[in-house]
Amino acid sequence: MKKLLILMVCLALLPLAALGEETVIVDKIKGENTDFAFAEDAKLLEIYFPKINGNDAALVRFGEYSMLIDCAGSQWRETETMLKKLGVTELTYAVNSHPDADHIGGFNHVLKNYPAKEFLLGFPEDYPEGDSVRFKVYSDLHALEIPFRRVADGESLEFGDVKVTVLQRTDESLKRVNNKSVMLMIEYGQRRIFFTGDIQMDTQKLLITEGENLDIQADILKYPHHGYANMQPGFLDMVNPELVIVTSGRSTAEGVEILKEEKIPYYFCENGIIRLATDGNVWTVERVK
Repeated sequence: MKKLLILMVCLALLPLAALGEETVIVDKIKGENTDFAFAEDAKLLEIYFPKINGNDAALVRFGEYSMLIDCAGSQWRETETMLKKLGVTELTYAVNSHPDADHIGGFNHVLKNYPAKEFLLGFPEDYPEGDSVRFKVYSDLHALEIPFRRVADGESLEFGDVKVTVLQRTDESLKRVNNKSVMLMIEYGQRRIFFTGDIQMDTQKLLITEGENLDIQADILKYPHHGYANMQPGFLDMVNPELVIVTSGRSTAEGVEILKEEKIPYYFCENGIIRLATDGNVWTVERVK
């Protein structure tokens, strides 16, 4: 019995041994390690980005749990198309990072057909900043009888073995709603991905000042504010990602210059649906056809 157990453990570790101890991301878009496969019984955290440009949306799935982070305003149909392709019927959570149209404007359309058990937001409904479309979204979601709940900095959500931690900075010195975006750190096993909403230079500088008191290191980073402008180098150093997802297109993503300089791989969502998956040890990244 003991020999059989040892054999099973060795077989489970074979894919990792083949990759090498330092491998964190298997890049199937570039065709690297295309024969790599997770163990058949592995419980996977999956994150999908729809084909969007200049909007934000992402689906998080783990077992019976699912969460839609933002819902591309003018491109909500792309989000709905992705959910249909993936066989999603309902959501555990829908989360809005901040009330600008390119992040909130599609929720009322998509949740009509893919209902969420809760709508989580980091701002009061009557918050004075944001795009006017937010009021239509709130009204429609209330009509759908979707419960609202406000989340706050430090709060965590548990998806089985997956932990989602809310980060938000609302200091008076931060003058734009973008800078007060809800951020999400998603952790599973040894792996992490950091969603930054639309935080800009002021918030990045604030996070840098927190230094060692703040752990935001992550394997994968959703580029702040669609990659329109370069990040603060100190902020990029704090996250220290091995891969960056950019939710704008090549023509507007001036922020990728810093990624080129630092030789950090990145992918644009405009080129098609991106799938990230991890068993808690290794990430894979690929395009969904």
